[in-house]
Amino acid sequence: MIIHMLVESIVFLGVVAVLPLALGRARRWAVAAVAVVVSLLMPVGPLSAMVASVWLVITLMGVVELVPALRRAGRQVLRIDAELAFRAATGFAVVAAAAFVASRAGLELFGIGEPIVQLTAVHFIYAGVGAVTLAGAVSAVGPLGRIAVALTISAPPVVATGFLVRHPLPQVGGAVLMSAGVLVTAALQLRAGSTDHRPRSPGRVLLVVSGLAPWVPMGLAVAWAASLYWSVPALSVPDMARTHGVMNVVFVVAGLWSRRRDRSWSATAPTRASVVAAR
Repeated sequence: MIIHMLVESIVFLGVVAVLPLALGRARRWAVAAVAVVVSLLMPVGPLSAMVASVWLVITLMGVVELVPALRRAGRQVLRIDAELAFRAATGFAVVAAAAFVASRAGLELFGIGEPIVQLTAVHFIYAGVGAVTLAGAVSAVGPLGRIAVALTISAPPVVATGFLVRHPLPQVGGAVLMSAGVLVTAALQLRAGSTDHRPRSPGRVLLVVSGLAPWVPMGLAVAWAASLYWSVPALSVPDMARTHGVMNVVFVVAGLWSRRRDRSWSATAPTRASVVAAR
């Protein structure tokens, strides 16, 4: 019961904090957060899923708003940058919402039931939206920043494929990809924090906290994925939620809040308005 409450709290925090910090449109996400709370207070079933669908509709609105920019991007050479990260994060938000609706409906997708369905929503909020947005924020620092974007964008669908086909190559490989992307981002954040000469800057403190948070949790994630196929020591799903889950919440929320407080380390990271306006 406590683990269920923890996971549900992480989902709510993702909708009320991570999505608006990463994607903008705070008022929309406030509506989605209310729908999430109401849905969680209801028994699992069609009515709960219907209420949860408010979140899904809001994420789809974000995709529709990007259509003109996507058409324009289709005529250009693909650039691995903050705008690509923003577009990918917008798409991943849809997947998170769809997984949450499926969870509240009590559906088993492709033979996969709980707690994986609800945890899919969690991962696509924090890994798919949060980590990708933070990678986009460091994308302008050089090749490492662009590598972080490429890794964090490619990892979530690879991990999802691993769950669907139940094969170690995409499942463990996806965990390695995501871990590498997150840790490159974290390292670049730590470097940015170390070059900030304002010791009392709240943005710097948050940036350093975010940069330190994921190092052990991402190793735990790779071990857990490997343990599904080989005799590798790993934590249980509840223990992963308490450790890997909570520390990655710190990584994402602290990083996004630092980005909001002090854009000097992520000056090229786009806002929703700038991407939508790029037509």
